Amino acid sequence: MRELLAEYAAGTLDPARRSQVEAHLATCADCRADLAGWLRLAAAAGPPADPPPASELVYRVMVRSALAEPTPARSPGRFSLALVLAEARLLRIPVLVASALVLALTVALAATQTAAPDGWSGDILALVAPVVAAIGISGVYGPQRDPAFEVVAATPTAARLILLVRIALVFGYDLALVMAASGVVTAVGADAAGVPALIVAWLGPMALLSALCLLLTVWVGPDIAIGAVLTLWALRVLAGNVLADVTGLVKFLHVVWSTSPATGSATAVLVLAAVVLAGRGEPIRRSRATHLP
Repeated sequence: MRELLAEYAAGTLDPARRSQVEAHLATCADCRADLAGWLRLAAAAGPPADPPPASELVYRVMVRSALAEPTPARSPGRFSLALVLAEARLLRIPVLVASALVLALTVALAATQTAAPDGWSGDILALVAPVVAAIGISGVYGPQRDPAFEVVAATPTAARLILLVRIALVFGYDLALVMAASGVVTAVGADAAGVPALIVAWLGPMALLSALCLLLTVWVGPDIAIGAVLTLWALRVLAGNVLADVTGLVKFLHVVWSTSPATGSATAVLVLAAVVLAGRGEPIRRSRATHLP
C-alpha cells in the first residue's frame, strides 16, 4: 500500500484506489506517518504551473535566441584536430591489434625464406599486407561494424568528411605497420631488394584492394566487401600454380598486384565513388538498423 501514498498525496489516484488507501490509513500508523511526509513534500512543491500558449512559447524562444551571445566559431585547425581525435577513439582496438599480429607473423614467415635460393620473401608481404589493410577499411562505415553509426548520422558533421577521416586513420595505421614490417624484413636479410622494392611490391595492391573494399562496404555492406577481397586474394594465391594456365586471369591479377599508374587511377576512382555514395543511406541489406518508411 505504501507505493500508492505518493499518488494519494498528489491527488492522482482514482476514487476506488483512494478509498482503499483511506481505509488502510485508518488502521496503519506507519503509513499515516509516511503520508505526512509526502503531504509536506507536495505542499513544498506547490501546484503545477500551466504551460504558456504555443504561440507565446515560440515567441519567447525566438527572442531568447536573438538576444543570446553568438557561439564563437572554432578555427578550421582546431575543428580538424578535434574531429581526428574523436574518430580515433572510435577505432576498434581488437582490429588494430589483429592487424599488427598478422603482419608480425608475416615478417616471421618471410624471415624463414632467407635460405631459399630463388625465393623472394617480399612476395609474402605483398600478398598479406593488402588483405590486412582492406579488412581494416571494411570497419569504417555502416551500422554492422560502426558502433556509433546512428549517433554520427545525427551529427551536423558531413558523413563524407567523417568517412575520409576514418579512411586516413585506418589506412595510415596499416601503412605505418607495413612500412615497419618492410624495414624489419630488409634488416634481417630476408630480402635483398631493399625497402623501396618492397614498398613497390605491396603499395599498389594495398591501396587498390582497400579502395575496392571501401566502395563495397558503403554500397552493399562489409560482409560482401570482405568476401570479394578474400576471393581476389585466393585467386592470386592459386594463380601461381593451379590457375597458371588461365592466361587472362593471371594477367588481370598481375595488374591488380602491382604498383602502377593504372592501379593508382583505379584506386582514386573507387575512393571517389565510395565518398559520393556515403551519406545517402545505409548499405543495402535485408535488415536495416533503422526503419525507413
